[in-house]
Amino acid sequence: MKLLVLRVCNIALYLITCVLAGTGLLLELRLEEHGDRILGMSSDDWGEIHLVIALIFVALSIGHVLLNWNWVVGLFRGKKRRAMVVTGLVGLALAAGILLVPASSPRGQRGDHGEQRQAQEDH
Repeated sequence: MKLLVLRVCNIALYLITCVLAGTGLLLELRLEEHGDRILGMSSDDWGEIHLVIALIFVALSIGHVLLNWNWVVGLFRGKKRRAMVVTGLVGLALAAGILLVPASSPRGQRGDHGEQRQAQEDH
């Protein structure tokens, strides 16, 4: 039974990866201008689909690791233990680093706070 679940998980991971890549490329290359629509959906709609697919990918990846837990533990016990620990830590650092990058607005665009600040400076 575990082998069947693992095979289904692997196939689902492959298909989700393909869809994730497709929606990402669609967003980057085909929906550059606001107002463009593909299959009746805007870039915001496609962005939401891309996010949901990414969350499914993460869930399937966690399931995949859990289904292969004995293999993962074996890697950490083997001769390449140090390399596995370093790789794991680098991966966590990358994920955390991406989340911690400060957000900024494009030049020339301001949110409500910027407009209020500009109005105060004008008076």
